[in-house]
Amino acid sequence: MLTFSLGITAALLPGLAVAQTPAPRPQTPATQAPPATQTVDLADEVVRDVLANFQRGMETHSLSRVLSVFDAQDMTGYEDFREQMAAFFRLHDNIKFRYQLFQVSADNDVGFAIADVEMDPQPRDELPTERRSSTQMRFELKRTPAGWRAIGLKPMDFFTE
Repeated sequence: MLTFSLGITAALLPGLAVAQTPAPRPQTPATQAPPATQTVDLADEVVRDVLANFQRGMETHSLSRVLSVFDAQDMTGYEDFREQMAAFFRLHDNIKFRYQLFQVSADNDVGFAIADVEMDPQPRDELPTERRSSTQMRFELKRTPAGWRAIGLKPMDFFTE
């Protein structure tokens, strides 16, 4: 009985399935793929070029890697920031750094990224204890031939503790 019912259903549906299937297929890729790709590409680029390298630099204690995400020529206060980060690394051993990208926006070759940042730096002292710090960090960005680079960071005093 079950076989007979399926046979009738299969015999009735092929015409409907063929008639309905071609219409949605051409519309879906043409209308939905480009906007999703543009949005994801910008966020992926920013994460790859700026946030992921910043995180790796913090966690590997690599001042040069942290500074590589910034454009030294266009960043106001770059020298002060470099000294601030060098001092931060001198005062801390192990640093756990996490971020969650909240928003990315760009107009031509400038933009910004906002991320929720959480950091657990372990001070270099006799009784090391981790202190958790968190903030919403805003990166001002510029597209360069080498990818996105930060030209500003707020709050700048996040690394002075």
